Amino acid sequence: MKIFQAPSDSTELTGWIGDNMDAVKQALEDEGLVLFRGYDTEDAATLKKTLALFGADPMTDARWSTPRSSVGEGAFTSTEFPAEQWIVLHSEMSYARTWPRLLMFQCKDAADTGGATTIADMKAVSDALGDLVAEFHEREVIYRRNFRTGVDIPWQNAFGTDDKDEVAEIARKNDLEIEWLADGTLKVDQQAQGAIDGPDGALWFNQAHLFHPLQLPEATRNALVAAFGADGLPRNAVFGDGEPIPDATIQRILDVLTEKTLNIDWQDGDLAIIDNMRWMHGRAPFTGSRRVLAAMGLPQSTAAQTPLFAA
Repeated sequence: MKIFQAPSDSTELTGWIGDNMDAVKQALEDEGLVLFRGYDTEDAATLKKTLALFGADPMTDARWSTPRSSVGEGAFTSTEFPAEQWIVLHSEMSYARTWPRLLMFQCKDAADTGGATTIADMKAVSDALGDLVAEFHEREVIYRRNFRTGVDIPWQNAFGTDDKDEVAEIARKNDLEIEWLADGTLKVDQQAQGAIDGPDGALWFNQAHLFHPLQLPEATRNALVAAFGADGLPRNAVFGDGEPIPDATIQRILDVLTEKTLNIDWQDGDLAIIDNMRWMHGRAPFTGSRRVLAAMGLPQSTAAQTPLFAA
């Protein structure tokens, strides 16, 4: 991670980046993650303006898999999980065939304690996972969602609409298989990559470990299976051929992620830019009021770690 420290606390961030774009782009190419500290980032449109410097518009049509809220100007809250919970490391929108290449996080209020944005180098994770990367690369992953009233996030939030015809059009454009059940539940299957091609071999790039029922407490998992059946869980991940992913496989993945975890320890006003195809991210538990905003851009659907910027 490259840290750019402000020359003074009155230095406005987007102006400084614009004046030093070659150095910033080089740092992103070299490190895949840069942190700006001590700059003036009070403008509500800082994230949007920063994305624009890289020729990107904010991606606002994502199908969220977790709760979050728009705050305007193309920005939204980071995932709104309870403060005492970990958000497991993941690659943003790797459950889809199109994802953002650039992620930006802006710390408005650092937590009293904890609250780091956790990160992990995808190359280090992939090396540690070894043969699993090749298996997931070949077999891919199917993500299964059952949007049932009162369980998980509503389908209206995930799809950004309450119009079923719009849901059908989004599904068509994104190769989703959807089915409306008699009780109003929306069932969605999406097949996506398990890994991407990197310069030196395949790299881990999926969210199977987040969707898999091993993430649930055992009692909750058993109760949900009893109520809805194994195919009716709010979310699940299976191999692309439909075979279940063993619990032991998911546990191995989680163990590696824990081993490779690093931290971005926030200070008020910090802004980070992350290459989503080089670094995974998550969140540590915290106390106090933590407010970190996010934006993303440069959509990519090529499952290869291409250069971030054109030569």
